[in-house]
Formats: sequence, C-alpha cells, structure tokens
Amino acid sequence: MPKASINGCLYNYEDRGTGDQVIFFGHGLLYTWRSFEHQMAHFASKGYRVIAVDWRGQGETQGAGDPDAYSLDHLGDDAYALLQHLGINRVHWVGLSMGGMVAMRLYPRHPELFRSLTLIDSSAADDQEHLPAYRAMADTYLAYGAVPPIIAGLDATFYTPAFPQKNPAEVERWHAYWSAERDRQAFFNAIIPVIERDDVSEMVGAINVPTLILCGDQDISTPPDKSEDLHRRIKGSKYMVIPDAGHMSSVEQPEAVTRALDEFISSL
Repeated sequence: MPKASINGCLYNYEDRGTGDQVIFFGHGLLYTWRSFEHQMAHFASKGYRVIAVDWRGQGETQGAGDPDAYSLDHLGDDAYALLQHLGINRVHWVGLSMGGMVAMRLYPRHPELFRSLTLIDSSAADDQEHLPAYRAMADTYLAYGAVPPIIAGLDATFYTPAFPQKNPAEVERWHAYWSAERDRQAFFNAIIPVIERDDVSEMVGAINVPTLILCGDQDISTPPDKSEDLHRRIKGSKYMVIPDAGHMSSVEQPEAVTRALDEFISSL
C-alpha cells in the first residue's frame, strides 16, 4: 500500500480508481481505512477515484509527534496536506465519527476542498456524558493493552447487541486488530483528542456544501439526536437513519450505507 510523509508522519493510505471526481474516506476511532472497504470497492467500480487514510497512530500509519499532533485540527491539516501531495483539490468527504469530526474542523479553514460532505455517526458536540468511562478504558488500554473487558466494552460501544452473533468473523477481525502488538502510547494519543473533544456546534452552520447525515438507529456513542442536531444546523442537509446499526454503521450495515452514499453523491 502507498505511504507518504505528511507533517512529520509516515501516512498509510489506499488509493483506487481513476475518475475525475474523488471521494475521501476518513475512518472512525480505533478502526482503519478497511472499515470502508465495501463503499470504496463500489465507488471505484463506478468510475470514481477513492482515497482513504489510516489516521496518525492508527492502522498502518505510524505514531509521530507530541500529543498535540494527534488533535482533530492537526489531523485535518494532515488530510489536506496528503490530498495536496496527491494533486487533489476537491473531494466528496465521507467521515465516520472521528472522520466527520475532523471534517467539521477542517471546513472553516479550507471550504474550497469540499465538493460535498457526508457525516456518518458523528457529532459536533463534546461528550461529557461518556468521557469518564471512555477515559478509564483508554487508561486501562495504555497500561494493559486490549484485555477482555476492553474488548467487551468496545463491542458494546460500536455495535448493536445482535451483530457479534450475526457476523462473528467481522467482529473477530477487529478484535485481532485491537489486540495486535503496537505502539500503545500512539494509540492512546489518538484516542484522547476524540473523547476529550471541544464543542464545534456553533461552527457547523457555516457549512455550505451538499451534506448528507447518516446515523445508526442504535448508535449509543453518538446517538441519533446528535445527527438530528447536525441536520438542524447545516442548512439544506439530508438526514437518514440506518436501521439495525450501531455506531459503526459502515461495518454493520455496509450495503445500506453504500446505497445511501450512492444516491446522494450521484445526485450532485
């Protein structure tokens, strides 16, 4: 897979297709670009160029820099620099959770980059409600790794209760990723800016590109009311609930997410 040195970090990314229109995929916390495999394969086959990254310290992208280098704002700078490195000036940005949070912070600095925006299971708000539990999980992971209580907690956070029984192979795939030997400090550095994020709700009203908002109906991490708030704030946005999906709807209901994206992007 290709790699590029971006802002002092060796970024891993996937680049498929040769179309004039580019779709950029930004994954959610603790996942990798592969959480968008279904969507990327679909759009590459339809003549789009599709690009996805592993965010700094996640997937096959190295950890690099001090903790501030992992901030959501800095990750936006990384994505922008990578796209400039690839000669890309405009994208349809598709961000799940963290990937959407990066986009909402990048847009005010580079609105010209965005042809459209899709926010999946994301939020403009902070998350004081879940912060103590998430911080305890992060501290435990840093000290001991992905021990069984951490794995169980992540499953409960990311999926509907039925999903592990319906698709054990997919769940085990991500268990293996979380449990693999890695730089735990870098992974921890990636976690903290997401769980301790600031509230940018007052900024998103300035978004002035076609916007699609998707949310799993059983998302407990960024529940549908967070997406409904985005829909109210972003003028002209479209909002759709993905049935039988938790926080990782692109993984749990890939066909439904792909279909919603295709209908949206094809209409532009």
